[in-house]
Amino acid sequence: MADLLNILNTLLINVGQWLHSYLYNLSMLIMVCLVSLYAGDIIKLTKGLVVRRHFIVRVLCFVLITAFGFGFVVVWLSPLLIKALLFFGTKWLSVTLLAAFFILGTIADRKNQL
Repeated sequence: MADLLNILNTLLINVGQWLHSYLYNLSMLIMVCLVSLYAGDIIKLTKGLVVRRHFIVRVLCFVLITAFGFGFVVVWLSPLLIKALLFFGTKWLSVTLLAAFFILGTIADRKNQL
């Protein structure tokens, strides 16, 4: 039993160390998934606010919200997400990432986006 726990512990540490070098990319992936899950709601809200405005104002709002707003959220929150993912340490990084993607999948399923 102790051998099995040692093997599992070593596996968690090795996978966590391997994933650590890809952590910025993984955090950006999670942030992009979150933004894509809620982008439709944000665009609907924006559309409701600018529906009676001039065409140029509507296009400008759309570009500002989608290009700069969503991009800013992804770039700004990714380093914070890295800190959150490493809260339990490198050993549990693989489990934390699996939980994060499972939560994203659950949110996507509830929003009928699967």
